[in-house]
This record gives sequence, structure tokens and C-alpha cells, in this order.
Amino acid sequence: MRIGILFLFLGLLPLSAQNAQLAGMQQDLAELRNEVEKLKLENADLRSALNRQKASQSPAASQGEALSKARAETLTEVDRRLKQQTDEVNAALAELTRQVNAALGKSGSAPATKSGKASKAAAQAETPPTTETSAPSGIPQTGIKYHVKSGDTVSKIAQRNGSKADWILKANNLSSSAALKADVDIFIPQAETPAR
Repeated sequence: MRIGILFLFLGLLPLSAQNAQLAGMQQDLAELRNEVEKLKLENADLRSALNRQKASQSPAASQGEALSKARAETLTEVDRRLKQQTDEVNAALAELTRQVNAALGKSGSAPATKSGKASKAAAQAETPPTTETSAPSGIPQTGIKYHVKSGDTVSKIAQRNGSKADWILKANNLSSSAALKADVDIFIPQAETPAR
């Protein structure tokens, strides 16, 4: 009988070892579950932090975009008003020139331009000269109206239109060539025979 108990005991030993292994595996599995839960919480925290960061950046970015858009709209409005005022000033100047030319035309003392109208330089003179050489400003009183384009210079305009840069500066009361602006009308004095 002792031998039987001994065999029984020896047979139970592997079973108890297996039970111990199973208990260790169950403990490892519980620890892994705890780690997975920690990782899930950490992942949720990271997602939450990322969403908060996106939310905090979004208003700043949209605020910057709104500010840029507002500046662009303001500049567009300023450009529109400036163009409108320039057009109004040009229209007033054209009307004033027309009235002066009409008054000078009635008296018959204003020399005519190539287009048949009195020149701006003649309109500005108090007493129109009788000949080109006796002009107080030393420039011809006949000429043409020219619309200045971007990139034009006084010397280029003078060369293309048979005039002189000095004449153009004096006739249009420009202090220097740098004072010439694009998108305005100027008077180009021209001699009866083209300048050389």
C-alpha cells in the first residue's frame, strides 16, 4: 500500500506543477490586460491632447486668414476710391480745359493743336504768345495730348512724339522725370517742324 500511495503521489506531482504553471499564466494574462488598459487610456489621452491642440490652432489660423482677408478688402476699397477720385479730378480738369479752350477759341488768340483744340500749355498762359519763339516758357504752344502708360519715361515720350524732354517737363509742371506718373494725360509740346 505504501507503494501505491507513493505512485499516486508521484502521479499527482506533475498535475500540481501544471496547476502552478496555469496559475502563473493566469497572473501573466491579468498583467497583460492591465497593460492593454493602460495603453488604451494613454492613447485616449493623446487623441484628446491632439484634438485640443487642433482646436486651439484653428481659431488662430482662421483669425489670421480673416485678418488677411479684411486687409485685402480694405486695400481693394482704397484702390477703388482712389481710382474714382482720380477719374473725378481728370473729368474736372478736362471740363476746365474745355472751358478755357472755348474761351480762348472765342477770342481767337489761342494757337490750335494738331487735333484742332487749344493746348493745355496755352490755357495756362495768361497771354498767349503770337509766335513760338516769343513764348515766355520757351516751349512750343502746339502739341498733342498723351496718356502715360506704365514704363513710359519723359525722354522716350519726347523721342516718339517729336518733342523734347524739357518741353514736356515745363508744359506739365513736372519737377523732374521721376514726377511722371502712369495713367494720367499729359501735354506734349511739338514744334511746327519736328524737333531733332
